[in-house]
Amino acid sequence: MRINFRGKTALITGASDGIGKTIYNDFKKLGAKVIGTCNQKKMKGLIQVDFNDTRSVKKFLEKINKYKKIDILINNAGTNILNPVNKLIENDIYKLIKINTVGPTLITKVISKKMIKNRYGRIINMCSIFGEITKEKRVLYNITKFGLNGLTKGSAIDLAKSQILVNSISPGFVSTKLTKKILGKKINTLKKEIPLKRLASSDEISKIVLFLASDLNTYLTGQNIIVDGGFTSK
Repeated sequence: MRINFRGKTALITGASDGIGKTIYNDFKKLGAKVIGTCNQKKMKGLIQVDFNDTRSVKKFLEKINKYKKIDILINNAGTNILNPVNKLIENDIYKLIKINTVGPTLITKVISKKMIKNRYGRIINMCSIFGEITKEKRVLYNITKFGLNGLTKGSAIDLAKSQILVNSISPGFVSTKLTKKILGKKINTLKKEIPLKRLASSDEISKIVLFLASDLNTYLTGQNIIVDGGFTSK
């Protein structure tokens, strides 16, 4: 049985780059009507929204609320700031929580109402292995991704009676511009620590998203799927 999304509408946040861009393109290839967001202006085909700006988020929520139905929601937009707990900057705390956790929560609130009405929906939250484990200077990222996993589990229970499936995917280290920017030359050392001895590709993460969002998934909900090449299994 092949996956196709003809007749389905999917909303994907953070669709301008990395994993989000791959997911966005894959859904289009498989026939979905795709709504994507970016945080920069004038990116063709994408809606600009700054999840750190309350007005921008409000305007975006009003816009998506006008859609008659949205069948699939991929909460992918996110960012990271590295700092140890004793050196956290207050504005950074609010920024990451707003982008990584509050944004997905507000979008889920709006979109789930449409899904409940249609008695159909698939919601996938892009989390991280740092919603399960930790590392130096990751405390703020930990806070937001642990929270996003909480959104997944809580939403899955609330929405199950309406046949809406909610899951998280927690990638390990994926070969994206953001990963290369954060890790730099440390990537080669990191590869040795991963049992599969390489970083994941965006395509590998997207394939799991496609399954979870498809009608092939009929019973999996409330789960966090870790995709890390065995990194957290050691």
